[in-house]
Amino acid sequence: MRALVALFVLLNFGYFYFRLPVLAFGFTDWSVPVIALGLIFLFVPLLKLLSKFQLILDNTVWGELLKRIFPQLFTKEQQRQNVINISRYQKYGWLTGKHRALAISAGILLVVGVANTTLVPVLTSLPLFYNQSYRTLLGEVKESSFSSDVEPINLSQIRIVDEETAIKLAEKQIGEVPALGSEVQLGTMELQKVSNKLYYVGPLEHRGIFQWLSNYSRGSKGFVMVSATNPQDVRLVQTLEGRDIYLKYQTKGFVMDYLPRYLYFHGIVNVGMADFSFEVDDALNPYWVVTLYKNKVGYAGGDAVGVATVNAETGQINRYSLDNIPQWIDRVHPEAFVFNQILDWGQYINGFWNTLFAKTGTLKPADDQVHLIYGNDDSVYWYTGITSFGRDESTVGFIMVNSRTKEAKWYKVAGANETSARKSAEGQVQEKGYRAGYPVLYNINGVPTYIAPLKDKEGLLKSVAFVSVENYNLVGVGPDIESALRSYRQSLASRGNLFIPGNESKQLKVNGRISRISSAVKGGESYIYFMLEGDPRIFVGTINTSPKLPLAQVGDTITVGINDTPDITVNVSEFKGESY
Repeated sequence: MRALVALFVLLNFGYFYFRLPVLAFGFTDWSVPVIALGLIFLFVPLLKLLSKFQLILDNTVWGELLKRIFPQLFTKEQQRQNVINISRYQKYGWLTGKHRALAISAGILLVVGVANTTLVPVLTSLPLFYNQSYRTLLGEVKESSFSSDVEPINLSQIRIVDEETAIKLAEKQIGEVPALGSEVQLGTMELQKVSNKLYYVGPLEHRGIFQWLSNYSRGSKGFVMVSATNPQDVRLVQTLEGRDIYLKYQTKGFVMDYLPRYLYFHGIVNVGMADFSFEVDDALNPYWVVTLYKNKVGYAGGDAVGVATVNAETGQINRYSLDNIPQWIDRVHPEAFVFNQILDWGQYINGFWNTLFAKTGTLKPADDQVHLIYGNDDSVYWYTGITSFGRDESTVGFIMVNSRTKEAKWYKVAGANETSARKSAEGQVQEKGYRAGYPVLYNINGVPTYIAPLKDKEGLLKSVAFVSVENYNLVGVGPDIESALRSYRQSLASRGNLFIPGNESKQLKVNGRISRISSAVKGGESYIYFMLEGDPRIFVGTINTSPKLPLAQVGDTITVGINDTPDITVNVSEFKGESY
């Protein structure tokens, strides 16, 4: 019996160590140790009952089998004990005292454990009964105006490096350091804002158990940052303020250096953990940001209830409710949760049976995932286009969900989905065979616009494409942001569709004297850059703007026409030389 108890304790420790079961209603993984404990409790009274039926079992196949397994029950001494105590069992029943209590406890544990894995999840989570509970998980979805909610983006903050390119650039940076690649591997790169600039940041984690053993006391060294707006800005960060950075706690660690286990055995046992994201604060201190969640519809419908941060160097853990999350944390509500909630919001509009048959009014995300975008108002959003069932090539609008507050807004802007936008962008450079990265939604002078990087077969950035959401035939392509934007505006103007009605950008006339002027050739086209005295902006134009522009010199007085925009780099739509 002692050996059995010892085995039970050992197996349960192993289960908790590896499985990390959440000890709360709405989760099923704690049922296993409960069922195991119930079986142990049941085993003792069963043995006692078997000993009372020795005479019945003698000379039977089952009896012989039980004698071999439990010979101690069939000894003469045991038989004498049974005869002595038979009157008591006849008076009080076959089980008395502690054996009866054990049997009752075992029954309760087995019923609870089995029900928690089978019947209860069905009764509390089945969409047939709870479809409206699933639909309301996203919260109130407000219909809104895109141009009023999403400010026009500064050109310097437009994302032209996608995750695939960022990974290639990061791995190249790692490969330039001798022997580093044999010790570490690049972890998942997460897009985030660091000191108001967009970066992909990825940890350098242990390549395997032997590398972990070699660096057990300190951890792996450093992380990589790749600018999302400038492919030339790639950093391998291994020191900070004169000290080395070691990531002791990570998702590739072992024993107690394994991040989920470290959190679990430090008290996070009654909520689920999801989305282990590596982020740095504005001082570049490395952290793991982990979403804490509970299932809100029985055993499904995961929803964030807080966040835990772990200092990757020291292991310090801080827990935050949804009301007091530090400003530097970008991802609170995980991508998978938001996607599922948008999916449920769209498909259960008219109930459960409608999703199987008529599908009247049902909506779905245009892609199989949502994507992170950053507004010019310092807010972070999960974005996806929305399409009707059966309409795969176009959208009826799109949804943006604040990744920190989960405030959801619905924009009814019919047009192309992300797949159509990519195909349209690739069609503009089909002779070069470029591939379009995932298009990101931006507000370009009031016009909802997809911006996608165009890459060669090696995954290197070659061009940038602007595609109108409302009409994916309106495309602008160029070797850089400025030239692509110029091409896009020309395309919009040629169709008489430069601005959405009611959202026109104000046209300004600026007069001044040229203080600096220079030119550059990009993509076979000449661009003239100049500044005016007392004005910090950089003005950009081409020979198509005016034949006088290439003749301009420092000291000339000019008048230019521009859009009213906060950008530091401004495209010139009109140029007039006042002094020549």
